[in-house]
Formats: sequence, C-alpha cells, structure tokens
Amino acid sequence: LGPEEGNRQLRRHWETWVTQDIIKQLAESEAVNSLRLPVGDFMYQPYGPYVGCTDGALDYVDTLLDWADSYGLSVLIDVHTAKDSQNGFDNSGQSLGFQWTSGLNKYPRDLTTFQHWPIREANWIGDFDPVALEYTSVNRANIEHSLRVIETIVEMYSGHPAVLGIEPVNEPWELTPLHLLKRFYWDAYLIVKRKAHYWKFIIHDSFRFTPETWGGFMKGCPDRALDTHIYQAWLDPASRLSFYNNACAQKRQIALMEREFGPVVVGEWSLATDNCAMWLNGFNDNLSGFPRSPCKYIPCSESYLNGDDYQQPGTPLEVGKGLQGPYGTGISGPAYGLCPVDRDWYTPRYNEGEDGMMWITSPPE
Repeated sequence: LGPEEGNRQLRRHWETWVTQDIIKQLAESEAVNSLRLPVGDFMYQPYGPYVGCTDGALDYVDTLLDWADSYGLSVLIDVHTAKDSQNGFDNSGQSLGFQWTSGLNKYPRDLTTFQHWPIREANWIGDFDPVALEYTSVNRANIEHSLRVIETIVEMYSGHPAVLGIEPVNEPWELTPLHLLKRFYWDAYLIVKRKAHYWKFIIHDSFRFTPETWGGFMKGCPDRALDTHIYQAWLDPASRLSFYNNACAQKRQIALMEREFGPVVVGEWSLATDNCAMWLNGFNDNLSGFPRSPCKYIPCSESYLNGDDYQQPGTPLEVGKGLQGPYGTGISGPAYGLCPVDRDWYTPRYNEGEDGMMWITSPPE
C-alpha cells in the first residue's frame, strides 16, 4: 500500500478497533483489572518499510493509557515485534521465510502461489540456517535496536500511573539460542529497573515452558514473571474430556514452574479447539496439515471499518466468487460470501459418552 495509504488504513483501524466504550465495559465487568497492549518496535524506533506507515500510533497509545487509568485498569506493554522477526510469524511484523512459487503452478491452472510455513525463519537474533536448524551468526545490531526500543518505552511511560510493566519481546521461537535470549532479558531488565523501579518485567518462555530452561533464572530479582501462552487450537481433534484433561495438565505444569521459577502469567490463551478461524495462520495460508477437522462456514461479517461515508475496498464480498489468490500452502479464506469459523462444540447426540468418537464424523454445527 505504501506509507500514505497504509497509514490511512491504520488510522481507520485505530479509531474503531479499541474505543473508550470498550475499556469502560471491561472495567465495569469486574472481570478485568489489567490489559496487555501489543506494540510494534517500529513505532518507537522506525525502520525499513514501516517508516511513515505507523505515524500517529503513539498518540493512540497515550490515549489508551489515559483511558485505562481513568477506569482503574493497569496496562502491560508487550513489545510484539522485533527487527527481522523473532519467530517468523506475521504478528512479529514480518512473515519471514517467504517464496513465490507461481512458476511451478502454471498447470493445470495459472495460479499465483507462495510458500511460507515450510521455510519459516526468524533472523532477529542472527542468521538462521534452515537446513542445520541453527544460527550461524549473531546480529548484535538487531539486539541493540530492541534494547533501544525498551529504553525509549521506559523513558516515555515510566511516570504514567497506568503502566504495570513491560514484556521486552513476544514469543521468541524455540530455536532461539538460550544464552543469547537470557542475556537480552538481563540487559532489558537492567534498563527497566534503572528508571521504572516498580514496573513488572515479564519474559516469554520461548515455547520452552520447562524447569530445565527457566528454573532459577534471575532468582532473587524483584518484579519478574514468566509468560506462557496456552492454545489448544493446535491439538489433534478430540473429545471434550481430552481437552479438559489437557487443561488440567497445563495447570499442573504452571504450578511446577511457579515452584521452580516464580510467578507465571498466561499472557495469551483461547477457548478455541480447532484451527478454523480465518487467516489464523496467515493471509490466505495455513500451517501444513491444518485445520485438522472440517470447519464451519457462516456468512462473512461486514467490515468494522465501513462507515456512513466510507466503504472499505473489496467489501462487501461478492457471493459469486470462490476462494481468491494468492494461494499459500494451506487454505483459509472467504469463498462465495462464506467465511470459516470455529466449529461449535459437538452436541451429545454425536457422542457415545464423554470419550465417544462419533464427533469425528459429526458435521460442524
């Protein structure tokens, strides 16, 4: 889109996605006392294609913090992106590891295709060798960039009463060298504690939620906690009892980690038990082998960006068109005006008891 149109679209998103009414409802529900706010590193230290695209983003951060404070909510600032991607996911700012494959798909249809998941990379902390599955170098410049972002955030918000603390990087993938990641966490912690003495410092487990990885790390340091993310959507399809048993196992693991490390925060979680949600694994793409069960389709919703004086390009969707390209290695997207969503829980008539397997052939309702 370029910086001008990209910024115009983002501003429309910011104005409608989170509003004061939403913050008010969360506070008045009495079920929420704290918010986790994902921010991009490029908002604080602009670089590359993002320059100009996110102009004005910090004004909205200020507004949200003020709303939270006025309704008695605290805010954890979560640095959700890292330069050159810490995990290769789109939510890191870049779906890293990408290749157009259209030349291989001229027959039987001349399709525009790409692949991402089979060649995913994460080069924030260094150059990754996808064959050897290891890093061949360390990118000190990227690490220093992330530390400057943290320093900027601390300088901007250390005096704001709503800020609970900071998470210096979200979901660094499981192949990140631990000695480098732990060194980064130490450096970031010292930056935070020099100026924001009472902030909480939340570190992500790097998809390695084990005592062997984090037991005793930063022992004795105040205000630290370990963040883990629990998603059952990537499990194999199973009965209700299986998902319940998995939740109980997660509870036991959390209790173990609280003994071995200290406080644990479940910073992200979901009740979803399948991968059917549209574009969950990327735009017009899907993780290989997913979704693992048939999905439910419903009429696609109106765009939340539409207004009385504005119609989002491409909406409403044409009900006469099937799935549109470009096409990734998996399928996820609108077709004939229908969008994939999570399956409903299987009704009792499709189960032979809690362990029944009839749900395998039951239709998504």
